[in-house]
Amino acid sequence: MKSLFTAEKIKELHKSGQTSVEVSPKSTIITPEARDVAKKLGVKIIDVAVSSEPHKDGASRTGGQPDSLQAIKKAVRAKLPASHQNSGLLDQLIEKALKELQHQDAAGPSCEREKAPNGVVLVRGNSVKPGKFDGAGGKPIGLTDVIGPDDKSSIAAGYMQWDNCSFPWTLNYDEIDVVLEGELHITCGDKTHIGKPGDVFFIPKGASIEFGSPGKVRFVYVTYPADWSAQ
Repeated sequence: MKSLFTAEKIKELHKSGQTSVEVSPKSTIITPEARDVAKKLGVKIIDVAVSSEPHKDGASRTGGQPDSLQAIKKAVRAKLPASHQNSGLLDQLIEKALKELQHQDAAGPSCEREKAPNGVVLVRGNSVKPGKFDGAGGKPIGLTDVIGPDDKSSIAAGYMQWDNCSFPWTLNYDEIDVVLEGELHITCGDKTHIGKPGDVFFIPKGASIEFGSPGKVRFVYVTYPADWSAQ
């Protein structure tokens, strides 16, 4: 699975005195904001190649397959009755599923966009694939920036989504959230405001809140300035 390299990580490296960082394009997705912040702070991002040859210790003696793949096959067989132990078919199904998962991970956060010569951008909302937001303490929060500084825009826009999670956040920028699916709960002190599809939140710079939802939620955010993660 690819990891997401965000502007927050760049700022942490800068605070620790680090002036460069090596990343592998094959295993890391660097957000446009991260590159922008790195340029501003003087942190050099060095792309390094990773050998595609399998590690000697990572291969099994069974057909040269990785030990992890063999372990998955063994675990699946252990759950099936003897009448369903078709080894060849199981191997094909498991390997197909793993390849599909690897393809999804490799794609990373993405969306379909159309851009006119005059700078107008259209983002297809049903094509947006979320990346992982690192600012929520490891919780499975999906986030994808779709408009930002690379579009020469002073504001940014993107999509966030999660399922039955909550996390605290202090904004160093202005934000507008438009709820698309589910309920978006924003708690301010001892009061929780509940937004439903079609509702709009405005969260001013400096506000300390808690984002949350009792189930699945998906919304569009618009921030000012565009490099919100660098604020």
